[in-house]
Parts: sequence; structure tokens; C-alpha cells
Amino acid sequence: MLRQEPSAPPPYETAHTYHSDYESPKVMFQQPMNYMGPGEYSGEQSSITPGGLRLDKAKRIGNRLIIDFEKVSCCPGQVTGLDPDCRNCVPEELRVKGITQDVWSEWCDDLMKIQKKSPSIGGCLCIFCFPGFLLQGILCAVFCPTSGDHPLKCLPCFYGDWFVGLREWQASVNSVLNKKDMHAKLKTYKPHNRAPKSIGYETRRTGKDENYEMSMLEIALTAEESQKLREESWDNGVNDGCTSGVGRIL
Repeated sequence: MLRQEPSAPPPYETAHTYHSDYESPKVMFQQPMNYMGPGEYSGEQSSITPGGLRLDKAKRIGNRLIIDFEKVSCCPGQVTGLDPDCRNCVPEELRVKGITQDVWSEWCDDLMKIQKKSPSIGGCLCIFCFPGFLLQGILCAVFCPTSGDHPLKCLPCFYGDWFVGLREWQASVNSVLNKKDMHAKLKTYKPHNRAPKSIGYETRRTGKDENYEMSMLEIALTAEESQKLREESWDNGVNDGCTSGVGRIL
């Protein structure tokens, strides 16, 4: 039987050419959902659906987010403040700048706790009009620091502790937002037709007259818009110059 001799290995030049012609297969990597770029990743879902529906109860107008905020109720015990579903979805414009769902929920919860100190229209009428009616109302408006920050602000007949709480909440939130070129402010409009047309605008204005004060939480989304919002007053037509209005920020 003839034995076949093993072939000699190819010379170096041939082997080098063979391996140089070899191309490794290309592997394509798909970025994970919510990947926003190098160093930016969020595992949270967007608050805007593919169809454009916002789940965060916010409406973007220009470079601002407008969120409905009902500051007072008609009767004691009614829920005021933000829509209860607002806390469930951090606005997309905040999420892409690093505000997490946990932080947003905490902000909303803290604000709603402060709202438990807010007055009701019925309560205000009792303080200002009962039992002295018109005379009592005039005296309270002129001499009573109902909204001021003073040692007696926590008494039921004063609202200073509520306004102090709102001021501190805004300062705390803005200590985070300002670092990301954003700013938040609570604003009030009177008459209500001057207010930005929020998601709940039409529902809130139904049955209201020109004396209704409509409040909003506004969040500026750029450095330039933030500067404009800082310079704007919370008061857009309220013009409360009475002693009872000193200390108001909403």
C-alpha cells in the first residue's frame, strides 16, 4: 500500500495573503430601549405614547410645561393641588434631563402634603364675613395678616404656613432643576382667560366667572426661558394689595 506523504505547509507569503483576505462577519448591536446617548441611559418608560398622548398631565407650550394646579377648594375636605395621576409619570422633558420617576413622585407627594394646609372658599368666607359680614370683611382685609409669615401663621384663621410651605417647596425643587437649566414656579391668573390653555383648562373654567383665580405649575425647559420665568411674578391680574394678601405667592 502506498503511503501519502503529508503536504508541506504553504510558504509564509501565501499564508499571510490568505489570512489578510479573511473578513470577520459584521455584528450589529441594537441599543436598548430609552438609550439616549453616551453616558445617558434611563430604564424608565417615556410618558408620551407612540400616538402622542401625554400620560403626565402636562402640556408643552413653547419652552414651558404647563400643569394644572387647583389651589383652593369650594368646601373643606375637597382634594386640591395636582391631578392625582400627575405623580405617576415624570414628564418626558424632565426625564431626558435626568429627573427620575422616584424624584418626580416625591416632589408631587410633598406638594400634595402642603396642600392639606390650603384654605377653602367656604372657610375664607367664614373668617372674613361671619359674624360681622361686610364690616368684618373690610377690617380683616385691611388689618389682618392672613397670608403672612408670622408666629401665629399656623392658626386655623391664617394661611401663612401654607404659603411658607409652597415657597420652600419651590426652592427645594429649583435647587435641582436650576442645575439642569430648568425652573419651576406656581402662578395665578385672573381673569382665568389669561391663563395658558392647559390640559384641564376647559374643564376648570366651566361654570366659573371672571373672579375665579386659575393657578398653574409652570416649568421652563431652557436656560433662557428659565430666566424669563424667574423674572415673572406669580400674580397675573390678582392685584391683592390688602394686608390680608401680604405673603401670598399663589
